[in-house]
Amino acid sequence: MSAEAVTAALAAAPAFRNLPPRDLSRLAAFCTYRALASGEVLFREAEEASLFFVVASGRIKVFKHSAEGRELIIKVMGPGDLVGEAAALAGVPYPASAQALEKAAAVQVPRADFVRALTGDPELALNIIAALSARLHQLSGVIEKLTLKEVPARLASYLLEHARADKGGRLTVELAVTKTALAAELGTVPETLSRAFRRLTEAGLLAEEGTRLLLPDPDALRLLSGAPD
Repeated sequence: MSAEAVTAALAAAPAFRNLPPRDLSRLAAFCTYRALASGEVLFREAEEASLFFVVASGRIKVFKHSAEGRELIIKVMGPGDLVGEAAALAGVPYPASAQALEKAAAVQVPRADFVRALTGDPELALNIIAALSARLHQLSGVIEKLTLKEVPARLASYLLEHARADKGGRLTVELAVTKTALAAELGTVPETLSRAFRRLTEAGLLAEEGTRLLLPDPDALRLLSGAPD
């Protein structure tokens, strides 16, 4: 893959998009583009974090296994997201595993080369700090969903977060993960998630059209999710 493609993928990441072209090109010079097959593992929990990744296309799940062996999806990452950067920058093993949910691509960033660039570029360092702060905010939201909210409220929050208006003005969600994966991301089991879907459907808050979900009453969903008005 060309250096231009690597540079474009880096530029799409919030952590790097404000960097001048010269600096982006300098980063791209030591990065590589990696095509990922569906199910391919980027790294496993406890491995040395010698690389981190910038998602270029597709979706990558970050997950852990509980003591009982149940998979818990921490976050599903999409284009522009950084994966494994906290461990790589801290020089500690990966705290979770990462795997492609579908055919995807990512830019591999070697830790050693990146740290050298980081120490000589204050603007880059500030952007990374901002990106990590945003990630901490996201993880705080995950913890809240998994500990303070019932499953229907977690589902309502997920739907609102991923909702987009279609050409007709209807609020819809393209369900990009399987319901089994969604259940794991929401910290529950498929059977409980199915009951939550049924509850929302029966209440008129949700209608399913294949993989597309219609949200007829977003205000009621917002109330159920506990989000502020």
